[in-house]
Amino acid sequence: MADREAGQIAGLQGGEGIAETQVKPMMNVDEYRLAFGENWQLSQFWYSTPFAHRLADLIDQLEPSPETSIGFVCSPTAFVAFQHLHPRARTRLLEVDQRFAVLAPTYYVPYDLEEPDNFPADLKESFHLVLLDPPFLNEVTNAKLCQTLRQIIKLTGKLILITSTSVEDVIEKLYNAPPLGPMEKTALKVEHGQLANDFACWGSWGEQ
Repeated sequence: MADREAGQIAGLQGGEGIAETQVKPMMNVDEYRLAFGENWQLSQFWYSTPFAHRLADLIDQLEPSPETSIGFVCSPTAFVAFQHLHPRARTRLLEVDQRFAVLAPTYYVPYDLEEPDNFPADLKESFHLVLLDPPFLNEVTNAKLCQTLRQIIKLTGKLILITSTSVEDVIEKLYNAPPLGPMEKTALKVEHGQLANDFACWGSWGEQ
């Protein structure tokens, strides 16, 4: 019942392509937070609404053209905020939690970081920008995600990484060459709920 209601709130239909002019705004972040509870076993912690909006606006500033392809990997709150404020047809949410197939059937791509090479062929080198929020704070998780990212981001693409400052050494080691880097910490202050770790935002697009 909750999934069906969430789909109705989202106002999206699956199975068909969506023209740029037909994209409707998604539910807002507050509605999303009510409809989809955090699954702590999947290390899900939703962003605050103000932060999610700032993040969505940053992505729109970095890639203002509706022709660009934007990927959200393990970052459903950012996806919802972006599609609410700046709805586009060429966005995709790569996420293991299949509840989001109800939220956005046209945009949702099942993704399991344990199978980093398992994604639709049409996503290869397709994204102009990817936002990534690794679910677990360790090198193994990031290495698997990087294996996917190297295949789906355009060589000239941009990467936004949101994670804990406790893994800065991992960032320097793995996200160190195009299209994944080099990464620089941005001034954007990350606002999560119920997190003890200090989080930050990194970007690969030069001056931040």
